[in-house]
Amino acid sequence: MKKNSLAQLFEGRKKYILISIIILVIISVFIINNLNKAIDVEVYTVKQEEVNDTYKENAVISLGKEYHILSKVNGSIEEVLVNENSPVKKGDVLIKISSRDLEYQKQLRQSSLDSYIAKKEESDIGKLMATSPMEYISGLKSSLDTAKAAYEAAQTDYSAKQALYEAQSVSLIELETSRANFENAKSNYETASKRLDESNKYLQSLKAEGLSEKDISEKFYESTKKQIEAAIESEKTAIEQLEHQIEDCEVKAEYDGIISKIPAKDISMAVAGQELAVIDTNNNEYRLECSVLTDVIPYLHVGDRMKAEFNLRGVKKSFDGKISEIYDFATEEKSPLGLNEYRVKLVAVLDNAGDDILKNGYGVDAIFTLYKNDNAIAVPIGAVFAEDELDYVFKIENKTAKKTPVSIVYKSSTQAVISEGLKEDDKVIINADEEKLNDGSKVREKK
Repeated sequence: MKKNSLAQLFEGRKKYILISIIILVIISVFIINNLNKAIDVEVYTVKQEEVNDTYKENAVISLGKEYHILSKVNGSIEEVLVNENSPVKKGDVLIKISSRDLEYQKQLRQSSLDSYIAKKEESDIGKLMATSPMEYISGLKSSLDTAKAAYEAAQTDYSAKQALYEAQSVSLIELETSRANFENAKSNYETASKRLDESNKYLQSLKAEGLSEKDISEKFYESTKKQIEAAIESEKTAIEQLEHQIEDCEVKAEYDGIISKIPAKDISMAVAGQELAVIDTNNNEYRLECSVLTDVIPYLHVGDRMKAEFNLRGVKKSFDGKISEIYDFATEEKSPLGLNEYRVKLVAVLDNAGDDILKNGYGVDAIFTLYKNDNAIAVPIGAVFAEDELDYVFKIENKTAKKTPVSIVYKSSTQAVISEGLKEDDKVIINADEEKLNDGSKVREKK
């Protein structure tokens, strides 16, 4: 009986071991099959093709009768020199905007420029070398203290003016003047602070090099001289910009015509982008006006060709033209969905409107070319994915997905134009992100 029991136990163990081996074999086969299983993917074969991406916007036709004069600066209106129905010539001054704040800013910049020039001249003739770097830094500290005091005083004055303006105790002009003084004082303080900090750090770095006092002095003042020269160029640029703004305070006519509207008469303070006057040019020129999204503006330039399309009783009419003007500033508008978006006004001139088909005030579709290349290497936009601020595609090589870096020169809503990384007849995987692929994954092209 005992012998039979042992035999049965042994037989039971053999069955258990056999079953375990079978299970392990099945699992191993399953794992191997899955490891070697290819992922079915959609594939795009790269070829040279024409890429012509356009942008469409609603526009309004004007028969050259109205030219809107917009302010390019902020400031109080000092004088309106024209009335409605006044004839004007191109270049005539129509409106004068106060340039007092701009003149004051220019004076501050000029004083700063003169100071830098004087310091440079001292350095050039060797007078500055008579003092040690530490004495020079001490002088910078004094300048910073003076700038800080002026900044704090201007800040206090501006805060007070804001409260008084809200209480209607001071005018908007007084508030704007105080704001301009505060911003200039803040800029001067930040500049003085930066110069002191940079000079201190540079002096400490020279000392850390173990240089002699003479070598430290020479290197320190050479660096200081370069800083001064950079500051001089910066102040000159700022003064040049202010001079342009001061010129813009005289609002001039850019066309011959007749003043049809003069909104400037009803406002005391002009804001950049605000309409000040309207000129009736009366030259029968077909002009097209529209507002374009700021994202699109970098692709458009004055002189670029464009088209206008118009449906006349179910028949589409097309007119050629070119962009004649792109405004320098954007305005905030509401989209049809109620979202805030920034747009830039653009004007185009049509070559002709064909037998007076278009009329003043007609709505048309303005079509602009954003990118055009007759022999571009382009792939579907879904084939491109980004990692660490670089662009990649999965290119198929030997039935595997190879992560390949690419350089993109233009993206439309449907295509990416590639300048480097792909060539004709390469195969890339469409919708790379959706396929959950890895570099080296086995793939199989969907039939």
